[in-house]
Amino acid sequence: MSTRSKYLIKFKHGDLEALRARLLKDLSREHFAVLLGKTQKIDGYTIINVIDLLFPKQADYNQQSVAFLRIKKDFIHKALVELTNRYDVDTIIDVHTHPFTEGRVSFSATDDGDERTFFRFLKEKFEGIHYASIVFSQRRYSARVWTLSSGSIVARRALLKTQTSRENIASADFDEHADEQYEQTAVTGAEGFFNRGALALGLDVMRTIMHDQVISIVGVGGLGSIVAEHLIHMGFHEINLIDPDVLEMSNLNRVVGAYYEDAQQKRYKVDVVKRHVTNINPKATVLAYKRDVHDKEMERVLALSDWMIVATDNHSSRLRVQELSVKYFVPLLSVGVNITVKDNKIEDMSGEVITARVGDRLCLH
Repeated sequence: MSTRSKYLIKFKHGDLEALRARLLKDLSREHFAVLLGKTQKIDGYTIINVIDLLFPKQADYNQQSVAFLRIKKDFIHKALVELTNRYDVDTIIDVHTHPFTEGRVSFSATDDGDERTFFRFLKEKFEGIHYASIVFSQRRYSARVWTLSSGSIVARRALLKTQTSRENIASADFDEHADEQYEQTAVTGAEGFFNRGALALGLDVMRTIMHDQVISIVGVGGLGSIVAEHLIHMGFHEINLIDPDVLEMSNLNRVVGAYYEDAQQKRYKVDVVKRHVTNINPKATVLAYKRDVHDKEMERVLALSDWMIVATDNHSSRLRVQELSVKYFVPLLSVGVNITVKDNKIEDMSGEVITARVGDRLCLH
């Protein structure tokens, strides 16, 4: 995955926007919230899925000003009771604002001391409870996950992940732009590879496309291979191809970039499609997995993706992809086409695209 943090805090669709709107509505005072989440660790990454948002009432504040706040212990106690009584959460995330700051933001020395003390309290009193924290300025955030390393308390910088780029906001801790040298040659200038895209969509959109967007395509046959080709043409350049099948004469006419010899040699579809799309953009990072989506290794690949696109021809694989989508808070696109022929006549020619973001309450069942 292309993020430069191995600590990710992921939100359901709409939740980060709702959280910021509520906490930043009044810029005359700092505001506070508690998030309840579920922590999972996979392939060296720590992923926290935000399950619930808890907001204090005005009576729950002891002190509150433009640059300081103090929450009553009763509110934190209630949050901890709920956390320990539920099976679906094991992480508490405290959130507060620095409304006096418009752009860059960082935790204060007071924040450092309070959070370190609270983390130590959690470790002494509770087993298996995780802790993280977020601070918002008006336009940015800083986030961290508190950990124990060789007995020492260490705060690890974290990235917030949303279900859509529109809802995403900039981190104060990480550079969120694409590599400048690559951008200069690929996007800007009249001869830039993606110059037309930048003219049509704008440079900021192209930067979003080209930075930190890992897309996994499950099934690279007649539809999946075309999706991969178009993603490369658009500027996405970190793509995982997942399909255990080999090319045959019967499907040669549907897989873009495939040749007669590929079918003769029964080459894997993922290898054929990888060769094709990397010929279009040699700088793209395209990984080919000759595996079924039910294989355990594919869970790691999909968990660390920013989008899953499933273009297979069976419901079992689609439902497995959605299971992983919900488990790791990765938005899903399910795409399919159908041609039904009866008595030598085309009875139906149709297609569908289903977008299922976590929080949409949409299930492929």
